[in-house]
Amino acid sequence: MWRWGKFELGWGFGALIAVAALAGAGPVLPLVLLSAACHEMGHLAALRLAGARVTQFRLNAFGAEIQADTRYLSYPREILCTLAGPAVNLLLALVFARGVGNFTAAGANLLLGTFNLLPVPALDGGRALHLLVSWMLDPMAADQACRWIGMGCALALTGAALVLTVRYQAGLFLLLGAAGTLAPQLPLRFPGKSGVRGLRRQRRTVGG
Repeated sequence: MWRWGKFELGWGFGALIAVAALAGAGPVLPLVLLSAACHEMGHLAALRLAGARVTQFRLNAFGAEIQADTRYLSYPREILCTLAGPAVNLLLALVFARGVGNFTAAGANLLLGTFNLLPVPALDGGRALHLLVSWMLDPMAADQACRWIGMGCALALTGAALVLTVRYQAGLFLLLGAAGTLAPQLPLRFPGKSGVRGLRRQRRTVGG
């Protein structure tokens, strides 16, 4: 593991890249990594504009992790910080498709942006859903709602990816990403209002 200030690079990140390449992502892997970098920059920029202090940025076997002190952010501001990453990807997808005509780069950003909006706790969509329900009702209701919605979505996604991989040879990369949404929920825990990856001091971000 290598550390420099707030940045930390784990050996598992290299293993993740190797597995992704072996799973069939080799030709588009550079574009996916660039899209993921833009995604994380969106989160970091939003956190900075909101006045939240980033305490650590980590790359490991699960992808990117951001730890930030958002205890003093309102729910709406924290939701915006959570959705900033996918928003950057969707905006870049539009720019690449309609402005540049690079549909491969547009597809990489569109896939990453929409994937992260799924209502799964390991993804931005699940974290945003938890914050929204906590804001409208209470954190305990958010725990219950996100537990069942997230588990159902992750199981459906993993099942669909498995069928596509076995029946249509869609590639293991899709299955790997789908399984990655299911694994963090075994077991699943949300510590109250801070149950959002990386957007509270006591919680970690996993994924891109």
